[in-house]
Amino acid sequence: MLPINEIIQGDCLEVMRGFPDNSVDLVVTDPPYNIKKADWDNIPDYIEWCGKWLKECERVLKDNGSFYFFHNYIPTISKLMLWVEENTEFVFKQFIVWNKRFEGARNKGYLDGYVKTGKLRNYQKMAEYCLFYTLQDETGLTTVMLDTNNFPTMRRYFKELQEWIGCTKKEIIDRIGQRADHCFRWGSSQWDLPTEETYQELIDKFKINEWAGFREYEDLRQEYEDLRYTFNNQKTHHSVWNYEIAPKIDHITPKPIVWGGDNRKYIGIEKDPEYCKIARERVKRAESKKKLFYV
Repeated sequence: MLPINEIIQGDCLEVMRGFPDNSVDLVVTDPPYNIKKADWDNIPDYIEWCGKWLKECERVLKDNGSFYFFHNYIPTISKLMLWVEENTEFVFKQFIVWNKRFEGARNKGYLDGYVKTGKLRNYQKMAEYCLFYTLQDETGLTTVMLDTNNFPTMRRYFKELQEWIGCTKKEIIDRIGQRADHCFRWGSSQWDLPTEETYQELIDKFKINEWAGFREYEDLRQEYEDLRYTFNNQKTHHSVWNYEIAPKIDHITPKPIVWGGDNRKYIGIEKDPEYCKIARERVKRAESKKKLFYV
């Protein structure tokens, strides 16, 4: 059983090995960037080291899950992206930029002091990056449809519906049109949910709403969508995220609490005992503020 809503002190590889396959909806990683900011940020054979936890993330992630990992050094990111492409089933979705110097940022004035206009050899770095992957294609539909084991209850529903109607697929198509074809291909990778309009025609022409096993279209659509990955925007997100820099009080590379999101259940893993303690206290403070806010 997964240890829900806990921050576990331990090596993520060892901890994740106790998780079942396909058991996690979302994986977010913020690994060392290997830029030597601290003792823990200097890792030999870095790409190989990352590969081990990347494969574990792939294993535990659900087929319709999402995977995000942070980094800030592009040459290393390019090597990691190539490794992921060659060694995993992850599908690259988006390269996200965390913009720290946005209009209205609390410390924009301070950061403006670092902006130079002349005799430059490079641009001042005021961003970090986040890579977004899934295990499905652009919409999740192609990957899901290729597996005829998916949607078993819905395939059975349309098979039993056709039996109740008492017509061959050709006879149904003759009355409604070709658009009614795919929903009755219940044993094929070409099965698909009909549109709401087509489903309404089945109701109008064959009175399927009188069948004892009849299901409303919204109920079918929800089951259809559940196998495909989705995510919720906190704001009006796009590929550039404007977030304040978190205060470096307890850790040299903190992330903003606002990224915690939408009250989801979580499992946190941290190797360093002191950082683990700090993380637990930070979560506790955030939860206390949330309770006060909602009271």
